[in-house]
Amino acid sequence: MLCGSAMQEPPRTPPTARPELHPWNGVAPVPGPDDEAIAYVAPDRMALPRQTMLFTLLGLLVVVLVGGALATAFLLLGDPFGPGHAGSAQRSYASLTNAEIRRLPPPPPVEPVHYLDVPQETARKVNEAVPFSTEPNPAAIPLRLNLAPADRARAVDCLAAAAWYEAGDDTLGQESVIQTVINRMRHPSFPNSVCGVVFQGSERKTGCQFTFTCDGALVRRTPSATAWGRAQAMASLALNGLVFSPIGWATHYHTDWVVPNWSSSVDKVAKIRTHLFFRWRGASGRPVAFHRAHAGSEPVIAAMRGLSPSHAGTLALEPLPSDISADVAGTTGGDAKPLPSSSVNADLRGNALTAADSSTGLFVIQIKSGTFPGALAVMALDICKGRRESCTVVGFAGTPGRVTGGAFGRVRWPDKVPDFYYFSDKSRSREIAYWNCATFPRPDGSQCLPPNYQPADDQRVGG
Repeated sequence: MLCGSAMQEPPRTPPTARPELHPWNGVAPVPGPDDEAIAYVAPDRMALPRQTMLFTLLGLLVVVLVGGALATAFLLLGDPFGPGHAGSAQRSYASLTNAEIRRLPPPPPVEPVHYLDVPQETARKVNEAVPFSTEPNPAAIPLRLNLAPADRARAVDCLAAAAWYEAGDDTLGQESVIQTVINRMRHPSFPNSVCGVVFQGSERKTGCQFTFTCDGALVRRTPSATAWGRAQAMASLALNGLVFSPIGWATHYHTDWVVPNWSSSVDKVAKIRTHLFFRWRGASGRPVAFHRAHAGSEPVIAAMRGLSPSHAGTLALEPLPSDISADVAGTTGGDAKPLPSSSVNADLRGNALTAADSSTGLFVIQIKSGTFPGALAVMALDICKGRRESCTVVGFAGTPGRVTGGAFGRVRWPDKVPDFYYFSDKSRSREIAYWNCATFPRPDGSQCLPPNYQPADDQRVGG
């Protein structure tokens, strides 16, 4: 776990099915009926004594001076509620000048982690007594990391290692860990590379930021090839702009049965299963504080050599041969029946394959109710892994509509708009992922399926 134990629950604490988020996250407080009933009544200024008028004038002067200072801080540090809040004047950190960045408050120090020596039940009570922040919890800005292939591969593998060793083979847990790492990388309190963040403090036997980097876990445990591939796919998606919005700009987390030494200096913003997520308090936790760019390269981590060829100097750039098979042609109608799961060598994450054509690389999915949006992208990457040529995954939340075509990704859906669409062609370095945002709202509007979109008309697909 970040500053603690692995992101896995003890057997006696079963996980909840969905994230348990504080109701105020991302929502402005709504005035109550009592607030609306209070009317402002101006006093009669002619009836005021001279002394009262003097104090009133002095009070107005103070208000003007303080208001000017607050306005200056607002422009410099940004709206405390972050971008997207109603009436927000938040500036993107990308637009800050160097002089403005230098005037930001100094970043908080990151100390070695220690824990209160208390029983688990006591720790739970302590953590429950800490209230959630009542300020909105805006989603992080998407990160699209463009690096040289070797550096990119090292970043993906460090991020995948953090995801798997901290959260196991759990999509929700992995996404929250990955988002925390990315948030840290953008904050000046932490290293400005993915591997630097993950392995910060790993030279110590205790007190490292992610426990698996200094407790021997990399030697004792190794993920299966399938689990490692899923973690890599999740990491790659995050470095291509996928955001896990429930935790916002959180930079810390811990299980609810420990109490770390930093817990009193941060604001609690979210709960995912038994894990609590926190962001820096005050200006250091606002979006404008996450202004630092990536270093431009990723360090080689010796401890990763047994798990990652990119850290051993033997990076394999060519994908493995495809072992995806199919039983039916690549078209489907409303009466399509699910195919056996063995028809595709991938984890469908509870969704149903209704049509598959390995010759054209077209796969049609019926999406299970309650599926987390990010899990669809992981599923698509798993389906398309190893395919050098075009691969298309089309998903419908209800009864699938017809999907026609398929060669080189030039498909159409003439009857029904899908709820998820993924296309990749590694031979041409092309990748597209869209969600129907009426079904799966996304924090980044560029991930929403455009109106009247048909892949066959998109030059990025067939051009």
